[in-house]
Amino acid sequence: MTPGSADGLVDRIVETLLRRILHGDFGPNERLRQDELAREFGVSQGTVREAFRRLEAMRLVHSLPRRGVRVMALDAAAEREVAAMRGALEVLAIRSIARPPGRDHLRSLEAVLRRGDAAPDLFESEAANRDFHVGLARPCGMPRLIASIAELNLAYSCHVFASNRDTAWKPRYNFDHWRVFEAYAAADFERAAVLLARHISAVDRVKPRRGPG
Repeated sequence: MTPGSADGLVDRIVETLLRRILHGDFGPNERLRQDELAREFGVSQGTVREAFRRLEAMRLVHSLPRRGVRVMALDAAAEREVAAMRGALEVLAIRSIARPPGRDHLRSLEAVLRRGDAAPDLFESEAANRDFHVGLARPCGMPRLIASIAELNLAYSCHVFASNRDTAWKPRYNFDHWRVFEAYAAADFERAAVLLARHISAVDRVKPRRGPG
């Protein structure tokens, strides 16, 4: 997909708005103004509408009658729902893997873990965190399940940023992730699933957030 194509323009706008939502530049319930964004990006309002549709499919924004498109607010009930769904779906994905992951896949996951441990800020740490959790699921071969896991991890990232906006960033070794990875790399998917479920449950009980989950 070329950057100058219509789809390429939409991709660029989605990526920029996603980054702003995650960083908190657009707060919960804040309205995203279609005309202003069209002028900013130098595109038609139809192109911005398509970007909004994609963000709405990710459940990061929602469209309200007479109130426009607004950033989704993740309240306590929604946070609990995200945690419960992550725990169920990510474990399901690992338990559905039929054969040991290939070397290339394991190398890519290990690189993601090292990237997360060395992340210079929370944004990069969360990006690595999402890549790790979604990467664990990829060999299950179920595209809808993988897409749902990716969407839930984006929602989780939004809450992490909201909870840690005023907290000083401290890189840390993610011991839980490495333990999950060791079991996963050994094709002990049941142990990896148990460790992952425990990890997700633990990080989603901690407030404020102290790091990625």
